[in-house]
Amino acid sequence: MMHSTTLGAYFLALGLLAGCATKVARVEPTAAHYDGPPVRLHPAPGPANTIVVGTENALGYVNARRQEAGLPLIAVDADIAAAAADHARYLDLNRVGTHEETAGKPGFTGIDVFTRVRLHANADGASEVLAVFGGSGPADTPIEDIFASPYHRGAILFDWARAGEASIVGSSSVTVVDFADVAPALTDTELVAWPYDGQRHVPTMWIDNEQPDPMGADGRYRGQVLGFPITLSGGPNAHIELLGVDLRDQRGKKVPCKIAPLTVADAARNTAVCTPYEPLRTGTHYTIHALGRVTQLGKIAPFDLVWGFSTREEPGRAASVVAQSRSRAVSE
Repeated sequence: MMHSTTLGAYFLALGLLAGCATKVARVEPTAAHYDGPPVRLHPAPGPANTIVVGTENALGYVNARRQEAGLPLIAVDADIAAAAADHARYLDLNRVGTHEETAGKPGFTGIDVFTRVRLHANADGASEVLAVFGGSGPADTPIEDIFASPYHRGAILFDWARAGEASIVGSSSVTVVDFADVAPALTDTELVAWPYDGQRHVPTMWIDNEQPDPMGADGRYRGQVLGFPITLSGGPNAHIELLGVDLRDQRGKKVPCKIAPLTVADAARNTAVCTPYEPLRTGTHYTIHALGRVTQLGKIAPFDLVWGFSTREEPGRAASVVAQSRSRAVSE
């Protein structure tokens, strides 16, 4: 059940890029035996059935990706957009890239996203992703960079009901997207994979600039170009534990990937991550075999899932932004 609270935050930087995933989740005591329906992947229709228009803006991009994954669209809400505009103005005036605001600073409207959203609308939960680029940076790409980062992706694929966005080009280029309320879309035995089964043109690489770092707390991979992260996401109460991931290319060669380590804070996340140590090969089909368990509402259900995807023919823009990546991150 959602409560009136901000439920978590992620921040990352490519200039400055930030995302906030807010949710309530509980890890229940271990169940002795599970005899319910098997855990399966939520069917993903793919882009052929995606009818969302306006993907040049952040929410259009978000809804297009959600529709590809078979998830309902998030409703565009003017009140939530007003909260996003408040924070975008604060970030621009103070030249910062954080979810929190400090009382007394120019443009202050509320210390956190939940407070700011509640100034404009009744809400039981709130979330935020944002991007800040110095000068007139690449304002057309921040939501793609946010979505590529695995915990941020989990926030975007979360069961949010409504959202609003705001962009400012001033002393910097700022994009803020706020989300509010929950509209459950998955059953207790469904997981959303990204890349999804049959997906084509998957990016090959990702710059590790996220906190909590899915590669571990020691920071040795921070700022490095890695393979595109693989994620499994569940509903609002899901806690997903990956016990093993076997990733292989079309020749059957195993591709090592790092399962994101779990900490106490990870008990509130509904997304599990495995990130390849090296960029994937272009124009290549990959198969994933994932073993694990999902804890939800007092039950622990094992899963044994196999699916596949194909990478794009060209490596994409990640390599071109390595030099500008200045990663700093906070999570709460």
